[in-house]
Amino acid sequence: MSMSVSLKKATNKTNIKHNNRTMSEKEKERNSHIDYSKSDENKYLVQKDLKKLYQEEFGEVLDNYNAKQKRNDRKIDDYYKHIQSSKKTALQQEMIIQVGDLNDFISNADYEKANEILLEWFKDFEKRNPNLKVYNAVIHNDEASPHMHLNFVPVASGYKRGLEKQVSFDRAITQQDSTLDKTRPFDDWREKEVKLLEKILKERGIERKLVGSNEYKDVNEYKEKKDLEKEIQWLEGEIVKKKDELVKVSEKIPEKKINLKSKKKEIKTEVTLKFIGKPDIIEKETGNYVYTPKQIEQLEDLVTAAVTVKKDYERLQTTDLVQENKNLREEVYQKTKENEQLKKELVSASFEISSLKGDISDLKVHINDLKENIRVLYEHTKKIFKEQFKAFRGLIKSELDMKGVDNQFEREHKREIKSKQKGYDIERF
Repeated sequence: MSMSVSLKKATNKTNIKHNNRTMSEKEKERNSHIDYSKSDENKYLVQKDLKKLYQEEFGEVLDNYNAKQKRNDRKIDDYYKHIQSSKKTALQQEMIIQVGDLNDFISNADYEKANEILLEWFKDFEKRNPNLKVYNAVIHNDEASPHMHLNFVPVASGYKRGLEKQVSFDRAITQQDSTLDKTRPFDDWREKEVKLLEKILKERGIERKLVGSNEYKDVNEYKEKKDLEKEIQWLEGEIVKKKDELVKVSEKIPEKKINLKSKKKEIKTEVTLKFIGKPDIIEKETGNYVYTPKQIEQLEDLVTAAVTVKKDYERLQTTDLVQENKNLREEVYQKTKENEQLKKELVSASFEISSLKGDISDLKVHINDLKENIRVLYEHTKKIFKEQFKAFRGLIKSELDMKGVDNQFEREHKREIKSKQKGYDIERF
């Protein structure tokens, strides 16, 4: 005796009401292939609420994630709804497992044998697959041949970005079984489960009948792949934009130190009148220095560039662009190994990201230098301009406000005033 073995992914066709036979009368009419007189013979092995399962698996890690978020728009209110609305991740997975075909089931004994095989295979399924959380499992005996609908949520852990635990089929199965082929984890996992079914058949004296390829192409997987390709294209566009922004900022930064050496000192003339004779004219140095408009313009450009770099760097820190691309590359690598063109695009993107990381690292060093420059410039500018300092601050504030950048120059002034006020209060005390 021989029987075929089939394990197919059917996530895009999931209908729990259909699986559990809780359909309305109209729905039953549309499923005329079901012999409802035999529905009592179905075996309902697991029936859990999917939303409750999500709460059990992700409730605590979701709370931990939200507690770390300083911005409300980064918090996730409901992880179930979050995944449900995702275009990249399926809410759950469904497998249809079957042994034998139409011609193998003539008597009740044939049905019972198939049920025994499916039950034995399922008995230790969760032990073999601790990362696949089953919420529904049923064996249908009221259709042309007995088969099992198995629904589960794949749970992977160890994420550094987002929730510590997340829904991911490929990562879940590779974490629980490190021997799986990373380039085709589902195919490898599926083949191991099919081999187990084949072993159970042999123990009952039944040979596995090969009826062609059991490969099953999931439409969702195809869509995910296309979405990932689009995301890579978008990411490459973002990298180009980021480089352009960095070039524009760098153009404002002087290549060498600004020479603020004044060519002359400010002279104050005093006239003393006399009753007899010519008045005395005395010229004295005021201690101030005279600077050219070009030097003042250079100073303003330096301050503007400094605050622009600082603001852009802080914005880069909040976008998590590099980390998002890293996670994206990992998913693309697992799902599209055989797509050589996509691989080339991914490698290219990784080089661009590495370059961007280097740019950001350089910017960190440069920002620290600019901060010190601003502090020194502030002190010396105040000494140089004295009475004109307030007007000078006003000019800088007006221009930076128009450009919408953070005024570090004004911050330095307020910091000094606050420090002096604090010292004054201590003296009074």
